[in-house]
Amino acid sequence: MKSIAMRLQKLGVLLVVPSVLGLGFLSVANAQNVNSQSQGVESQPAQKELIEPNLQPFAGAYKEISQIHSTYKERIMQADDPSKTESLQQEANEKMSQAVTDHGLTISDYNAIFQSIQNDPALKEEFMTVLNRTQ
Repeated sequence: MKSIAMRLQKLGVLLVVPSVLGLGFLSVANAQNVNSQSQGVESQPAQKELIEPNLQPFAGAYKEISQIHSTYKERIMQADDPSKTESLQQEANEKMSQAVTDHGLTISDYNAIFQSIQNDPALKEEFMTVLNRTQ
C-alpha cells in the first residue's frame, strides 16, 4: 500500500499545499509552470494592479479549492486501486482549475496572488479579512 504522503503527492499535479504560519494555503499550479513561475519576479506595481481588484475573487476561489481539496484528500487516501486514485486526482485537479476560472481568474493570476499573500504579511492580513467575509 502506498504511503499517504505518496498519494497526496500525486494529488499535487495541479495542487500545491504549502503551509504558511499554520495556515494551509492552497495554490493551483500547472506542474510544468511551477519552476518558471518561481524564477520570474514581478514588480510591486504590477502585483498591486493584479491583487487589488482580484482579492475578493481569489478568496472565493481559495475557499472553493479548500473544500475540494478536503473532499478529495480523504477519498484519495481511502482508494485502494491505483487507477481509482489517479482518476480521483484528475477529477480534483479539474474541479480546482474550474473553481479558479469560475471566479474570473487564470491559474497564473491565482498563483501570482497566492505568492504575494505568502510573502507579504500585510497582504495576508487583508486577505484573511476578505476571506472571513466571503460566503
